[in-house]
This record gives sequence, C-alpha cells and structure tokens, in this order.
Amino acid sequence: MSLLSAKGLSKHYGGLKAVDEVDFELQKGEVRAIIGPNGAGKTTLVSLLCGRLEVTAGTITFEDHDITLTPAYQRARRGIAYTFQITSIYPRLSVRENVAIAAQNSLDHSSTVNQLVSNALQTAGISDLADEIAGALAYGHQRVLEVAMGLVMAPRLLILDEPTQGLSDSEINQFCELVRDVSRTATVLLIEHNMQVVMSLAERITVMDHGQILAEGSPQQIQNNPAVQAAYLGT
Repeated sequence: MSLLSAKGLSKHYGGLKAVDEVDFELQKGEVRAIIGPNGAGKTTLVSLLCGRLEVTAGTITFEDHDITLTPAYQRARRGIAYTFQITSIYPRLSVRENVAIAAQNSLDHSSTVNQLVSNALQTAGISDLADEIAGALAYGHQRVLEVAMGLVMAPRLLILDEPTQGLSDSEINQFCELVRDVSRTATVLLIEHNMQVVMSLAERITVMDHGQILAEGSPQQIQNNPAVQAAYLGT
C-alpha cells in the first residue's frame, strides 16, 4: 500500500534542474535507499518530500492527502520526520532536552512528552546519555541523538540523509541495527553513499542521476543494471 507518492516533481533554480519531473512512490513498511553521484538531486528530492523546499512543479501525496503546499512543521505532525545530512542538534542542551524540543515542535499537546522522550531514547539506545550535554557527545552518538529526535515524533516515515557519514565501522553496524529496529514500526527512506549499508538495509533502491530517476529495483537488480554501473558504480 502506498504511503507517499510524488508525480512530476520538479525543483528548478533558473536553468538548473535539480529535480526534474520525478515520479516516486514509497510503500508502507519498506526500507528504501536513494543513491546517486554527488549533485544527482537526492537531498533536493527528500527536501521537497518533507517540505523544506517548495516545489517548482508536481504534486506530493502522503497517506492519500495532498501535502504539496503543506509546510514542513505540519508534515512532521502528519508523521514525516527528516534528519539532516549535517548533524543538527542543540549543542548546549542535554540529550533529553534536545529530544524534548523535537517532541514539542511536532506535537499538538505536550502532556505526554516525558514518556515519549524516554521511549525514543530507549529505542535509540542512548538512555544512559540522557543528561549529557549534546555538544560534548562523540560524533556517532550525536547522529544517534538526531535519530532519537526523529523517533520522538512517532513518524510513519523517517527520512535519513547520509546517516552513517563520519561513523566508524562499529558505529555503522550499531546504526544499521537501529534502522532495522525502527523499520518494524515506520517506513524508512535513506540517502546513503556507503554501498554496504545500502545493500544490507534496503529492500528497494532508487538511483538518481542529473535530477531524474535512472533506475529502481532490488539490491540485486541495481547491482546488475548496466546503466547504474556506468553512471554510478563506475564499472
């Protein structure tokens, strides 16, 4: 069943077509990866989907509701959570306070914020860091904190932009386990350059190039696709 659908989605900056007439559909419960060379339009596409950018043309539907003109904060309340390519935390606040702010920014009522925060920290595996100052955390823990800030919104769609960038091998393994946990209750869409992570996590892969979708399919289909090999995998 379709969770999110985009039709003819475009974002143009003058003559630059960052995203150009993209049709994209995401099914409920899947883990989908978007890959492609730098400048392919991946981050622009997910920024359009979550409302950080306004569309030039096209429509976006989420759970059968047209959200094309819906602002980002209202999309968050509908269940779309987006974590940034560059860690976006409040460095002078505690881990718990960071997650609480995310909860208050996305919920209409704050009466259950404390419980939601505790649940998000537990799911992310950082309950023991709740009182630590966020800016003093190791980089890997900051990335996990950002995911916890997404989880506290109880998302139906969690979008992760380069989640393993800068992580060590052991941190990447832990992060992959976290994504598998999250995928039991939410659909996950991730932009990722680490092909090992993509192939181990994604059920389907969307390949972008020059603002358009070059190919879609299972990890095996993408690995065996000559156009993808030529444009992205370099073989």
